Amino acid sequence: MMRKLLVLLFLLSLSLPFAAIAKKKEKEEPQTVKVLLKDGSRVEGKLTTDWFRWPAKSINENFKVGQPDGSEREIRSEEVDTIWCSNEKAPWTSVLTPVGKMFKVKNCCWIVKCGPKSANAEILTYVAWANISYGTRSQWEPHNTYCVRFGNDSIAYPFYYPIQNGDFNVKLMKKALKESRPGTAEYIEQYFKKHKDQRKQLREHPELLLEAYEQFLKEGN
Repeated sequence: MMRKLLVLLFLLSLSLPFAAIAKKKEKEEPQTVKVLLKDGSRVEGKLTTDWFRWPAKSINENFKVGQPDGSEREIRSEEVDTIWCSNEKAPWTSVLTPVGKMFKVKNCCWIVKCGPKSANAEILTYVAWANISYGTRSQWEPHNTYCVRFGNDSIAYPFYYPIQNGDFNVKLMKKALKESRPGTAEYIEQYFKKHKDQRKQLREHPELLLEAYEQFLKEGN
């Protein structure tokens, strides 16, 4: 009996963070979004179902917008060109990005936040749930993953994962860019090995990767 009670208390403790998030969401006034679709049409209304939520099998892949007639319109990431949110300055877009799923890498079309941009590359960010360890316990938390899109590439490549689940990592980028942009990922990796102080700042300043890429181009690569 005691064992069952302990298990129940443990499960309840894991659910508390999500209950707090859900309660907070309920209190917040739904934000207004303006969506430009790839076919040129536009949708505007209250965001009734966010693209980032818990639980969700289709995280960052779809959302719903309330319409004047009281109905909801579901919009999938494949349809999205740009999203403007009433409470944020930076817009959102959709992009293909490699994501690990069941020990395999798959290109998913995800909704991502537009970040710093240079003449030749752009930082994009998606939020995902990560299981973070705290000594003898762990819990699921939302964390940013930073990606970089080079030029007009259709794919954005992750390079910085939640700090306790990977930190700076370009292994996936190396494999993906082996033929299309040879030497790019290798240069970036060596750049941050040389500039360790900048690597430590990537979590707060992902735009530092843009500087590394510009240096790569300046050296004639």
